Amino acid sequence: MTSQAKKGLRILVCTKRDLAGAMVLNQVLAHLAGDQVMVLLSDKTRPVENAVPELAEIKFLERDLPIDTIFPLIDATGDDTCHHATFDGLARRYGIPIQVVADINGPEGESLVRAFAPDIILSARFSLIFKPNIFEIPPLGTYNVHPGALPRYAGLFAPFRCMLDGAKRIGCTLHQVDRGIDTGPIAGIGWIDIDPARSLLWHVTQTYRPGLELFFQVLDGLREGRQPVLTQQDRSQRAYGSLPGADSFKDFAAKGLRIYDPADYLEELRSFVPEALHARIDHLAHTAAKGVGASCCCGHA
Repeated sequence: MTSQAKKGLRILVCTKRDLAGAMVLNQVLAHLAGDQVMVLLSDKTRPVENAVPELAEIKFLERDLPIDTIFPLIDATGDDTCHHATFDGLARRYGIPIQVVADINGPEGESLVRAFAPDIILSARFSLIFKPNIFEIPPLGTYNVHPGALPRYAGLFAPFRCMLDGAKRIGCTLHQVDRGIDTGPIAGIGWIDIDPARSLLWHVTQTYRPGLELFFQVLDGLREGRQPVLTQQDRSQRAYGSLPGADSFKDFAAKGLRIYDPADYLEELRSFVPEALHARIDHLAHTAAKGVGASCCCGHA
């Protein structure tokens, strides 16, 4: 085993400041004991997310409600014993710095990354695009966990597009970052089965899990001096998707698929919540369900 493996690695983890990002970070940090870790969070909102009602409601459920209301209630209890921890709870649990960055490639972002001097960068649900001044810094490379099987499901909302296409499963791709968007060589693709009884938001949080497991395997190999086997993408099979519009959401609902389900949502929230807050969080979640039910397709259960 190399000296890097004995002393641990310096790992920069980049994810999004939302519910799915918190679940990603819980899975990742539990695997990195003995490493020096810094976490950067993106807080990016695209204008269309406030213009299309369904996207605005997804943003509310993924970001606004948990980040602005539920996570602060949990943090105020000081109880870090739950299965999943909030971002502040994770910082306390693992003793690591976690901060929001607006521009990863700008002078402030680059200075932050260079000062930490990571051996490797992991990006999962980060939303910000890495430029060469950042992704070329770590000697072991920069890897992205993309919630879609590349090259077919490049771009945004890949799990939604996969479900809309009638696929039986969703792929999650681990690839190296290069100068393109979702174009780098592939280290592997993990899969989850699509469960028609579950919502899109549930599938989104679950899709990252097999891709992160692939990263852990690559990381274990790198610790022992083994480079991963990478496969170049077949660009002729590439299909890049943007955020869906109203017509796509109508098609999704017409197939009996749901964007949001109260039971799914509460199940994920409760993994963060101390027992003393269960009743209060249940009430908040059910109140939210009444407000978003129509256009989030909850009526198509």
